[in-house]
Amino acid sequence: MRQPLLPALLGIWLSASFPVAAQETSDGQNAERLPDPPIVVIANPDAAERVVTAGSRLPQKNIFANSAIASSVGTRGLGPQSGMSPHSSVRGIKKKDCVSEDPALGKVVICTLATGDDLLAAGDMDGALTMYRSIAYSSENSARERHVASEKLYAAADQSGSAELREEGLIALLANGGLNPGEARSARRTLVALALSENDRIRAIRRLENVVKHHPEDADSLANLAILQGAEGIAGSRAMMQRAIAIRKSAGRSVPAGWSRFAEAD
Repeated sequence: MRQPLLPALLGIWLSASFPVAAQETSDGQNAERLPDPPIVVIANPDAAERVVTAGSRLPQKNIFANSAIASSVGTRGLGPQSGMSPHSSVRGIKKKDCVSEDPALGKVVICTLATGDDLLAAGDMDGALTMYRSIAYSSENSARERHVASEKLYAAADQSGSAELREEGLIALLANGGLNPGEARSARRTLVALALSENDRIRAIRRLENVVKHHPEDADSLANLAILQGAEGIAGSRAMMQRAIAIRKSAGRSVPAGWSRFAEAD
């Protein structure tokens, strides 16, 4: 029985167009190898999805994992309490230059006295006195520097109303020798008055003796000294009064009646 021609021809054509995969030969080698299958890489299904915002929608928080990097538009700008205030850890330092019109004063002395003035203006009397004393009582400073400090010491004491501080200021002024003769005599007389205000006659006598020692022509101080010496029973009081009377008369001035009675008393 004869087979149809068309199926036979079709079978031959298919065999030529699509060869069957090569089989191993008897010696164990392949005549031809098929290509390896492709490798497909996919993302970790457990990782968070990365979202990219585009257009005008700005992120509302820092999109960086490192919070120390403040470079995204979601970070607040510089402003009070923002944590990014510029120079917030910088402490300003003010320098105050010390100047004086008196060329005899050194810069350290000027600054110290200026500090005392500032303390006094702020109501710190003790602090101001400490500054003035540090200059007035230091032998390392010049006589002029000590005198200026003593003037400030006395002015502060006078402002305080304290008799004790006024006495200290006057003694400092006299000790530093910056007063002229008239000012020195006035200062010594004031010290006598301070002693009398405390009813301290012995101290007043000693201070009057100091007055007449430096100002022997001071008839008023001589008379006061004579009266106090007489009250304390000290010899020579009448002679002291007669000396005071003689100075008054030589200057062409009248003699108080009380002086004459004291000088003539037995």
